[in-house]
Amino acid sequence: AFHLDNPHGGDESEEEEKGTPDNGIRLTATYYLNPHWDPKSGNHGGLDMFLTNPKETPSPSKAKEGPKLRIAPHADTLVLYLSERMAHQIVETKGEDKWFALNLWCLNGGAMQSMAKKIVARRNKANKQDS
Repeated sequence: AFHLDNPHGGDESEEEEKGTPDNGIRLTATYYLNPHWDPKSGNHGGLDMFLTNPKETPSPSKAKEGPKLRIAPHADTLVLYLSERMAHQIVETKGEDKWFALNLWCLNGGAMQSMAKKIVARRNKANKQDS
């Protein structure tokens, strides 16, 4: 499915009220480990990167309207991208063959710690409003 690894809006005041808090993910690395992958097999798989302006947080509608780059899951393929700015989707693999990828996320620890606090604060606020 289409997504951003870190879809926060970037505006702290706006984040307090709506949207997703910053989860701290800054950089995503995906390494494909598939020496027998053959594009002619029809099994597909890989990653679609939506080519939007990396200076802006992409909206789903803008990203899907723009160009995309399909990255095949060839062995020894490394994909690095800004988690907050590059919308992407995993391309489903078809057939019996299994394909593998190793993912690594580079994180901002302070943002990760404050995210949990923000989520708890939102739940507490919502519970008070419901009471």
